Amino acid sequence: MRSPSIRRWRGVGLVMAAALVATACGGGETAEEPEEPGTEAEAPAEEEGEEAEGEGEEAEGEAATVEGGTILFGDEQEPTILNGTLIDGNSLVTSKVFNNVFPGAYVIQPDFSYAPWLIDGEAEYTEDPFSVTYTIRDEAEWSDGTPITVDDFIFTLEIYDEDAPHADQITSRSGYELIEDYEVDGDKTITFNFSEPYAAWQLLFSNVFPAHVLEGEDWETVMNDELPEVSGGPFVFDSWDRGTQLRLVRNDAYWDGDVALDEIVMRYVPDTTTLTQQMQGGEIDMYDPQPQIELVQQLDEVSDRVNYEVGLGPVWEHIDFNTLVDGLDQQYVRQAIAMGINREQIVDTLVRPVDPEAVVLNNPFWMANSEYYEPNYEQNDYDPEAARALLEENGCTEGDDGIFECDGTRLSFRISTTGGNERRELTQQLIQADLQQVGIEIDIQNDEGATFFERLNTPDNCGGVCDYDIGLFAWVGSPDPSGNANIYGCDGDTLRPQNWTAWCNQEITDLMDEANATVDPEANAELWNQAAQVFADEAPVVPLFQQPQLLAWENSITGPQLNATNQTQFWNSASWARTE
Repeated sequence: MRSPSIRRWRGVGLVMAAALVATACGGGETAEEPEEPGTEAEAPAEEEGEEAEGEGEEAEGEAATVEGGTILFGDEQEPTILNGTLIDGNSLVTSKVFNNVFPGAYVIQPDFSYAPWLIDGEAEYTEDPFSVTYTIRDEAEWSDGTPITVDDFIFTLEIYDEDAPHADQITSRSGYELIEDYEVDGDKTITFNFSEPYAAWQLLFSNVFPAHVLEGEDWETVMNDELPEVSGGPFVFDSWDRGTQLRLVRNDAYWDGDVALDEIVMRYVPDTTTLTQQMQGGEIDMYDPQPQIELVQQLDEVSDRVNYEVGLGPVWEHIDFNTLVDGLDQQYVRQAIAMGINREQIVDTLVRPVDPEAVVLNNPFWMANSEYYEPNYEQNDYDPEAARALLEENGCTEGDDGIFECDGTRLSFRISTTGGNERRELTQQLIQADLQQVGIEIDIQNDEGATFFERLNTPDNCGGVCDYDIGLFAWVGSPDPSGNANIYGCDGDTLRPQNWTAWCNQEITDLMDEANATVDPEANAELWNQAAQVFADEAPVVPLFQQPQLLAWENSITGPQLNATNQTQFWNSASWARTE
């Protein structure tokens, strides 16, 4: 039995959702959770002397793998729909399914590097004018025997067309909107020409879709409840029993090597405690829970048959303010809330039991272990007296019940998250107690599992003011902050698709857009840190901490390796195998 490993990344930039991947999580990805889409960042390194499980040579005496078998993968969240390009499908759990079926130009590795997948070696790019050329591997084909060609890349690009009927439902068009035209050279080579440089170009075409199957279909509905029977990835969608499980079966025609397993069944259990009990009891074979206070100890109790790996990646826990809500539309109220929350206590109580080196996160774009990290949010560190003074300076008066009223609005707000997640529920309770001392009332209102994310949207997609005041969740990203422009940007009075805060600041939008057009890493990072300072001043969000990630698996399984990006733990599912 190898000991559990802890992996620490250095030089990592958070990428927020080009599409949010929410864990209650952008790119793209999803909130965990949402995801996101990268300038070049220094590859993360492991602690000296550590080696992640699954790396290196096969251990002496390790059991040989067998063909076939099933893995039951437990998850506390369930997709809303299966189309990961749409707002309602912008979640990490959707990506876990999507990435098994629709391959991409590149696949993000656990060390945050980019490895070619569909393409034959690195894509070629020119800087002036900016263009990217992809050569698709000769052997790449869909499971029905149809070659994967430039037609599939062109079809995928058209999905992101601003004039498409479904355009207002696309999570993010970041990067795609800069492609002016393309040139093809046979069936396997295509060059895309851009109107300006795009730093995160390696995140484009992260999923490529089969034109011969999906062309002409209604993109808003075609993949809501099921995926096509055709796959270009290691597994094919089989069935989805909502509320219970989703089943993927082996793609026997997979072009990129043999797939060992017969199937992967994703079991949906919206309670972290129950999931861990099932892992301990052998009812599920693998899971990647959000680490809870006693989780590591619980897994150590079954270390004779369970392996696990813990690491830090571009996943950050935070609270979002709905700035259309009375009171939260005021900068000084948001600042008072930020200063009224003892973030150090939250980290010490809820995160350090899992990761002793965890720290408060003071930048929304760069993680604390990034070479580009600047702790801008330190100006909003815990200071309840200063928070109260700020409210009083702005004419707020304290009522008989100890709660402030500002311009006729009583400072009473709801905080919501994914119910059943013990760590998040405890976070809410700590925030509630802290803000009570400041004179701000917090009412905890949660929804089970990923149902919470149905509250989060842009005003246009929820009929006005969306049904949340303060949201607690995490963004799951990739190695670059580029997707933040889609999450927090606006164009005039028009919010970008993932701007759930409804906060619009043209200065920060211009900074983010300039950063995304700046390929030089140092200049790019400086622009993002200028944007982070604006965030710290206006406080539309409050970063809490970089969320530790954990992957646990039954030790008769080989191949799993923690990938703490929006590529998900299924990044190498083709290599998973049973030894018995």
